[in-house]
Amino acid sequence: MKKKIIILLIIYMLGVLTPITLKKMHKKVLEDSVIYEVRIVAEKINLRPEVSLNTEVIKQVYKDETFKVIKYYEGNSYNWYNVIYEDGKTGWIASGKNNSWVEVIDGCENNSKEEQQWMKKQYS
Repeated sequence: MKKKIIILLIIYMLGVLTPITLKKMHKKVLEDSVIYEVRIVAEKINLRPEVSLNTEVIKQVYKDETFKVIKYYEGNSYNWYNVIYEDGKTGWIASGKNNSWVEVIDGCENNSKEEQQWMKKQYS
């Protein structure tokens, strides 16, 4: 009887721990994918789930907030940054073509100094 209880307890604990472990793994993968950081320079802009002004607004972000960027997309009218926010969630923020809404503030420690300088030059 004790063996069955212990086995059931272990199975239960594995089931409970798995989502937590997966979330930590997902966050680690995202952090390893960071290419640089940006700072919001506009008073506020919208964070969206996709690269489109026609999608819902997840939340608004405000001047001087910083975000780690994992992807960059240069659209026809806007530059889009896929950023990490709130403990591993991701969303997209847009900036005018002259980066009037965000500024690149730093490369990432995962990249060499040369890569950081190149990225800053490319995306500033």
